[in-house]
Amino acid sequence: MTEEKLEMPGELLKKTSVIVCTVDRFQALDRCLASLRPFQAAGVEVVVVDNGPHHTAVQEIARRHEARVALESRSGAGNAGNTGIHASRGKFVAFIDDDAHADRNWMPRLLAPFAEPQVDAVVGSIWAEVVDDAVSQFFDRLYLAPLPKSRLVLSAARDEDPFPLRAAMSGTRSNMAIRREAFERVGGFDVRFARGRRIGGGGEAEFLLRLLRGGGEIVVEPEARIFHRHPTEWRAVRRWAFHSGCAHTAILTKYFLQEPSLRTAIFRYVASRVVRRKEPAPPLSSRVRIPRLPFLIGSLYGPLAFLLSSGDE
Repeated sequence: MTEEKLEMPGELLKKTSVIVCTVDRFQALDRCLASLRPFQAAGVEVVVVDNGPHHTAVQEIARRHEARVALESRSGAGNAGNTGIHASRGKFVAFIDDDAHADRNWMPRLLAPFAEPQVDAVVGSIWAEVVDDAVSQFFDRLYLAPLPKSRLVLSAARDEDPFPLRAAMSGTRSNMAIRREAFERVGGFDVRFARGRRIGGGGEAEFLLRLLRGGGEIVVEPEARIFHRHPTEWRAVRRWAFHSGCAHTAILTKYFLQEPSLRTAIFRYVASRVVRRKEPAPPLSSRVRIPRLPFLIGSLYGPLAFLLSSGDE
C-alpha cells in the first residue's frame, strides 16, 4: 500500500514559519532541517533559535539549509520558543524539535485545519524513529496511546468546563502549529514552564489552557506525523515522570493562586484525577506504566517549584 500523496496547501504554506529550537545537537539539527526542505521549496520560512553556546556551528548548518537564525542567550525552551515567534514572519507558527524529522506530509496535514478560521492551534503526533529497546517502546506508547484514531476538535465552554486542563495536555511543542493571532490574544509561552527551567515542562499545556479558556479551538490531527529519536536510558523515564508531575501541580498552583474564581473548578479537577474511575481497563497494548515514585515526588515539588520560579518570568 503506497502512502497517499497530498497536495501542498500552497497559500497556507506561504504564510507559515517553522521554529526549530536547538542546543548543540548539530547532527540532529542538520537532519531535521533537511526534512523541512520540501516545505521551504513551497514557501515555508524556517527559523532556527540557537539556545546554546556554539553559534558558529549552528550558523553554518542553518546557512546550508537556507534557514534564518535567531539567538537566545537565556536558557529554557520557553524563552527560545518566544524568541522564535518574535523572529518569524508567518501567520501560522509551527514547532518541531531539533532531534526530530518531519514526515513528507507533515505540513499539509498540520496546516489543513487552519482552513477553518475558528481553529487556533493544531497538534500532531510523535512517532518513534527506532523502537528496538524497552525505553524507546515506553516513550512510543506514551506519545501514541492517548491519540484519537482520527481528527479531534477540542474546545471549552466556560460554563461547562472553566478549567479544561485535561484537554490542554494534548499539546507538545515537538509537533504543533499555532495561529499568530492566538499569541496576540493570550500571550506567548510562560517561560517558567519549560525544559531547562526549575519546573521542567508544561509550557505547551499551560499555553493551550489559556487558549481554551479564552474560547479558542484546538485540533488534534494524528496524521500530522513527525519522527523522534526517543531516549534509551531508564533514567530518562524517571526524569520525565518527575517533571510531568511537577509541571502538572505547578500549573494547578498558578491558577489557584492567581484566579480565585477557578478554585472550585480546580478542586473538581483534582478530585476527578484522584478518585478511581469505574471504567473498563484499556487494552494492555495502550497502557503506559508511569513510575509512581518520581511522579509523586514531582507532584509534591510542583507548588514549591512554581513559587520559587516567580521571579523567573
